[in-house]
Amino acid sequence: MLKQITFCLLLILIIGACQNSNSKKSNSRVSLQYIDRIILNTDSPIDSTVLGGLSSIDYLGDGKFIVISDDRSEYSPSRIYEIAVNFTADRIVNYTFDSTIFLKDRDGESFERNTIDPEAIRYRSSSDTYFYSSEGGRTEHWINPFVWEISRKGEFIKAINVPDIFNFDEEKGLRENGGFEGLSFENDTIIWYANELPLKEDGRVPGFRDGNYPVRLVRHDIKNDNVLNQYAYDVSALTKKPDPVDGFYINSVPELLFIKKNKLWILERSYITGIGNFVRLFEVDYSNASDIKNINGLAKKDYAAVSKEMILDFSDFNKKIDNIEGITFGPDFPNGSKSLFFISDDNFNEEQETQLWLFSVIGL
Repeated sequence: MLKQITFCLLLILIIGACQNSNSKKSNSRVSLQYIDRIILNTDSPIDSTVLGGLSSIDYLGDGKFIVISDDRSEYSPSRIYEIAVNFTADRIVNYTFDSTIFLKDRDGESFERNTIDPEAIRYRSSSDTYFYSSEGGRTEHWINPFVWEISRKGEFIKAINVPDIFNFDEEKGLRENGGFEGLSFENDTIIWYANELPLKEDGRVPGFRDGNYPVRLVRHDIKNDNVLNQYAYDVSALTKKPDPVDGFYINSVPELLFIKKNKLWILERSYITGIGNFVRLFEVDYSNASDIKNINGLAKKDYAAVSKEMILDFSDFNKKIDNIEGITFGPDFPNGSKSLFFISDDNFNEEQETQLWLFSVIGL
């Protein structure tokens, strides 16, 4: 009898181990390994422009990247920079700002003060052009957000026909400073973008209680200029309250990255007065989400949001975190893993930093 009991216990342990092994395998995901973080020197002007507000980054090839400043032509004319970054498997070696490209309006002129709020930029190699987003102008009469295609010299090529629900309105539409901050290409003809904060008719600004704080992930066919799908992404609730309690707080979506069919990476960035910045990266699966492109207000409607799972928390590295808003893949490491870069926006604030973070992505 004792031998039989021992054998049964051993069999249970073996079966359990196999089940655990299979479970880990089925739930496996990519691994993001921290490599380095550097602070970019923004004290010296670049091409007579004030360096700062770097809100987005994308890879051009041959070790070169494009970054966009969210300067609303307040410090210098609105612009983008091409930057070269040298790195190894162990660290970021150095960087140089190679050129400055000024953004032009439809008439080929520099944007007037507060008529633009550039936030995200992506490079499309097939056309050798840039696509960038503006949250909208902050003039007396609000200028609606837009997504434009421009030449490598910053010249206007065409505007993407974004849905009217993203316009500014007193009763509905975008909230102030809650427009388009994220862009990503799925392929040469499909681009994704998202509003940073929920539309007024969709839900509340993320607060301290669990709930629905949906922003819209828009999948847009830029060849035929029409929206293919929209999906709801629920921004996370804040976990800490400001100090003092009536201080400023925000959690929002500053960037997204298309990974593969049904998969996106979504960046959440929060700031809480007296507490600091928190930045997390989520993997999103939209395969079972509702297509909400024909739903004009989500607050009182039934729908299925995308699923999300956190894959990176910047708080894990015991380093100062600033206002991280940009993300891009770079060239592969020698071992075949992908490089992943993040950049922070210093808001032209002397107390903040322009940080460049480097990670290795394994298993993607």
